[in-house]
Amino acid sequence: MLEAGQVNLIFALSLLLAAGFAAARLAKLVRLPSVTGFIVAGIALGPSGISLIPTEALESELQAFTTIALMLVAFAIGERFDLQQLSRTARTLTRVSAGESTLTAVLVGLLVGLAARATGLGLAESVAVALVCASIAVATAPAATVAVIQEAEASGPVTRLVLSSVVVNNVVSVTLFGICVAAAKMLLGTGGTFGLVQTLTPLVEASLALMLGVGIGLLTDIIVHGLSKRADVLVVALTSVLFVGGLAMFLGLQPLLAGMAAGFTVVNRDRRDVRAFRALNDFEPPIYGIFFTLAGAQLHLSELVAAGTIGIAFIIARAVGKYVGAWLGARSAGLPAEQARVIGLGLLPQAGLAIGLAYLVRQDPQLDLIRSVVINVVVASVVINELIGPPLVRLMAVYCRETPEARAGAAPAAEVLPGELDGIQVVPWTWPKLKVPDEPTGFVVTGLSHPTTTPGLIRVAALLSNYYSAVPLGLHVITDQETDDFWQEAPDSETMELFHIAQEEIKSLGYYMHREVEFAQEPAQGILRAANIYDPRAIVLGHPLTQRGRLFGQTVDAVARQADCPVVVVRFAGPLHTERILVPVTTDREFAAVHPLVCALGEIEEHYITILRLLPPETPPHELTQSREDLAGWPMCQQVPGTATYRAVAAESRVHEILGAAAHHDVIVMAVGAKRRGLRRVFFGSLAEDIAVRSPIPILLVSGQT
Repeated sequence: MLEAGQVNLIFALSLLLAAGFAAARLAKLVRLPSVTGFIVAGIALGPSGISLIPTEALESELQAFTTIALMLVAFAIGERFDLQQLSRTARTLTRVSAGESTLTAVLVGLLVGLAARATGLGLAESVAVALVCASIAVATAPAATVAVIQEAEASGPVTRLVLSSVVVNNVVSVTLFGICVAAAKMLLGTGGTFGLVQTLTPLVEASLALMLGVGIGLLTDIIVHGLSKRADVLVVALTSVLFVGGLAMFLGLQPLLAGMAAGFTVVNRDRRDVRAFRALNDFEPPIYGIFFTLAGAQLHLSELVAAGTIGIAFIIARAVGKYVGAWLGARSAGLPAEQARVIGLGLLPQAGLAIGLAYLVRQDPQLDLIRSVVINVVVASVVINELIGPPLVRLMAVYCRETPEARAGAAPAAEVLPGELDGIQVVPWTWPKLKVPDEPTGFVVTGLSHPTTTPGLIRVAALLSNYYSAVPLGLHVITDQETDDFWQEAPDSETMELFHIAQEEIKSLGYYMHREVEFAQEPAQGILRAANIYDPRAIVLGHPLTQRGRLFGQTVDAVARQADCPVVVVRFAGPLHTERILVPVTTDREFAAVHPLVCALGEIEEHYITILRLLPPETPPHELTQSREDLAGWPMCQQVPGTATYRAVAAESRVHEILGAAAHHDVIVMAVGAKRRGLRRVFFGSLAEDIAVRSPIPILLVSGQT
């Protein structure tokens, strides 16, 4: 049987959801964000309204929903920090974030300090209040910003820039808060000497929170990647979000930073499996509804009066700092004036983090002299900015034509963005014979090490040689692991068998090859030595057959890093046939890397080539259409032989998207970076590696120089 307190809690939840939902619907009727409706409903239900929700419930039982919502928001914010997307705007993001954070902190510090002195506070207290308020002013409410952008279905460069800036300024605010609090305690005479330890502590805590989030994000990605049911993905994703937040709070770290780092880690893995984010999207609406209505119920309008002159100075200085600072940063980065003038509007909402930092001030007895002032000022700012902030975020997205209805009323402005051995077979050559060049230029070096893979490798080498007007070079490296005195050895029967198999295969194509044996301590040494001698146009290597769980062994890594030409790695799975070619790409640079190989495979008779552009999962339909048109317009795509089909997909899981398309093709051609190794590979992973291990058809990967 339910106790009275539990009944009150359940009743309070029903009131929050019902009133919030009704107010949100009314807000949308007058073209305001739903967030504004939720907050107004909360104010009406709370102490500033009819007081239907008990104060003790707001401050105790219902706080769990605030924490859960903030962790979901933090995880979602991390998804927006996609390095591949942000790399194109890193300069703009850096300047906008630096401009708005710096100017906001400086203006708030100056005006709040002057206002505090004018109201009669002593010099030390005024400076302490100014420092603490300046650090809190930098923070932007991620929950309100994300909720408005998701509801408006806004997508575009300005929206991405604002969301990324929210991540940055929250990290800056938390770090700066720790430093400023230490300085305030020194000024008040309660915190000892302000030294290196006090300065480094917030930096260390922020770093630990980020490391915790990265670790749990990696674990989440590994587990989710092995799941297929959406319900299972939701359970794991929700568990991870709550676990990272709970563990961070247990360790005394900032849970928002840890949650952001977890989301950041998942989205920046090379396979980009974002089903965890999509599953959580189905869970978020009721939690967000309770959160924003609860946030409104906790606002005390009487604090507006209590904040007085200092509160007015804080609100005005923060608004000017955010708007002007973002504008200056955007203009210095070369952003168009019409975009620069509205970016600051998206950075005004303020709620969860600011309130949390203010509560830390209230709970610290060493800040007793200033805590009531700080709390009144911050709460007053939250009341104003939570009411006017969300509509301004929506106004920003509409003004920049990044919402569906805004785009519908204007001409679209497109954003052009820069197996096992037994399964290995080679389909007999039935196409016309290749034409041997009269004056060949260079070689295509091919590493031959196993009789079963030799025919497929030399065929790929012959097709590349035909494209480059070069000569295939069959290379076998003998190492000291294969013989006691390998420097004195001559090519043995095994080596001659490899050359014979390769020669028979290349004859069937109407071509010819050179042969070479190298003696070296390691296979990579022999391959690179031959490459230095024979001026290769490309190097063809086979996937290490004994390393099913890892794409590149030390040999392939070393060759790809040091070679001055493309390195093609072939992994066999089933019959090698090249009539239907799948080319997954995420950037034009990747397509530039695979373009010669695609042309080499496809220029013999009629081939069917599918260029699959993998875009972020939040990409709206109009951008998918535009991306297909961009693909067809790329000069290199127009040069592809055969029949080319262009597809652009918003991929929740890149691996599953590619493997699904592979079922209708004969071979996959992909680009893979040669420089990502060690800890970088552990962190980012490798999309190509995931595909190679799981692909049901052969895959050719191009690495190294393009």
